[in-house]
Amino acid sequence: MLRKFLDIISKFVQVDPLSDKEAALLAKLNPDRIYLENVRTLLNVSPQTARRICETAVRQGLFTRKIGVLCPDKNIGATAQTEDQLPATVHCTIEREGQFEEEDIPTEQLDKITFYQLNDDTASLIYG
Repeated sequence: MLRKFLDIISKFVQVDPLSDKEAALLAKLNPDRIYLENVRTLLNVSPQTARRICETAVRQGLFTRKIGVLCPDKNIGATAQTEDQLPATVHCTIEREGQFEEEDIPTEQLDKITFYQLNDDTASLIYG
């Protein structure tokens, strides 16, 4: 089934065919958090091509684009489909002098990252 998914993508974006090893690595990606850098590295394409692949998958209904808010420890503290849907503050764990503290931080002060999520219908095609 993974091969079918890759064939769909290759119709829209020209990439070299994946080896069985690369296909196996792609299948191990977290379907809820597909990052551009993972796609770029795995397919050995430019960042622009990786974005085009993911955005094509969004337009085709295979992926959903998400925005994540990164806490200072680089863990995602909140997600939404658009930036204006993000909460005003994000609950993060902060390490200070070896002690961990919980803190609500304004979203506007934190970095954001775009990632993609495999839609349920697509996941059933790929993973059975």
